Amino acid sequence: MLLLSRFTIYGHSMEPTIKNGETVLASSIPFLFSNPKVGDVVVFKKNEKVFIKRITKIDGEKYFVGGDNKKDSLDSRKIGLVERSGIAGKVILLI
Repeated sequence: MLLLSRFTIYGHSMEPTIKNGETVLASSIPFLFSNPKVGDVVVFKKNEKVFIKRITKIDGEKYFVGGDNKKDSLDSRKIGLVERSGIAGKVILLI
């Protein structure tokens, strides 16, 4: 990820926080100075797909991520934990 990247959201898994069709900006800069923490909304790649989810639990260098819309979310319950090295950045702005 570049220092700043733009993503358009497809799906309902982060509703009501981020809605289908909205655009967010994400940055790798916040994680140059500290590790991701519970509550952060992050961008990561898993199985060749890019996801945007919220960190809900941390187990060492592995992160459990989930959508805010638990009924409609492809998250760690199905795709497993996310490695720290797989997290590309933090969502910093909804535009």
